[in-house]
Amino acid sequence: MSERKMIDCHTHLMWYPDHISEQYAEEALASKLVKLKRSGGLAYSANLDKHVYDSTPESHLKASEGMSHVVVFGLQAKASGLDIPNEIIADYVAQHPGRMEGWASVDPTRPDCIEHLEYCVNTLKLKGLKLGPVYQHFDPQDRKHWPFFKRVEQLGLPTMWHQGTTFPSAAKLKWGLPLQLEDLAMDFPNMKMIVAHLGHPWETDLIVLIRKCPNMYADISAVHYRPWRYWQAMVTAMEYGVEHKILPGSDFPSGTMANIIAGLRNVNKVVEGTNLPKIPEEVQDMILYENWKAFFPQWA
Repeated sequence: MSERKMIDCHTHLMWYPDHISEQYAEEALASKLVKLKRSGGLAYSANLDKHVYDSTPESHLKASEGMSHVVVFGLQAKASGLDIPNEIIADYVAQHPGRMEGWASVDPTRPDCIEHLEYCVNTLKLKGLKLGPVYQHFDPQDRKHWPFFKRVEQLGLPTMWHQGTTFPSAAKLKWGLPLQLEDLAMDFPNMKMIVAHLGHPWETDLIVLIRKCPNMYADISAVHYRPWRYWQAMVTAMEYGVEHKILPGSDFPSGTMANIIAGLRNVNKVVEGTNLPKIPEEVQDMILYENWKAFFPQWA
């Protein structure tokens, strides 16, 4: 195996109250408390407040220690209470050239979405795109957005999709199904995509989708919080032969790469002492150290 460099393909820059609405912050805190209770960490909840999902430049830099390269983005989703200016991302990554790569977030529902995308690429020098239909309230199957995605493809921008569930009450889960990306992947075959969180809780749909779409991958960010689903998804990925298309991402500040590594190394714990299949260490190593090289060859 080649040199063991590790990357993080999924991190956020944002903080309350500048970029996060009051309602979103309250619901984020409630969601975090549920995760802590489930993991036995409720003793630490007294230290939590509405800043629980803050990712300042200082905290992001510290969380990224040990990573050779890190993808950083915000999210323009006023409909759900998030509005992170792309300029903040560009300013931050410019301070860490070579290691941090900034991706834009553009809301496809805004009338000037194509112009703003071009500004992010040409002026801000951002290298990819973060999208979240459930947050941004758009139907990823609606052909009225095709001119936008045609420009994304022409510009050669890789895209990160939050295609799965989420906690905010303002989110529209009906637009979070992974299979809703099938038409996009077929009509824009040169657009490289990563679907976050294995598309949970529709992991099986996501797995069969990335099998048939050459330029579509998935990341394992945030799935370790649900060990039983995680193990099932990984076994399914192996059975369909797509374990080589799963990438490492933390979803910081929701998680850290330390969480991700621990979760992956413990993925078999829920079936210890049984004859159920296990996720081999060599597959775990592929996900952490090797698979990303196909999506990010410039970092290999």
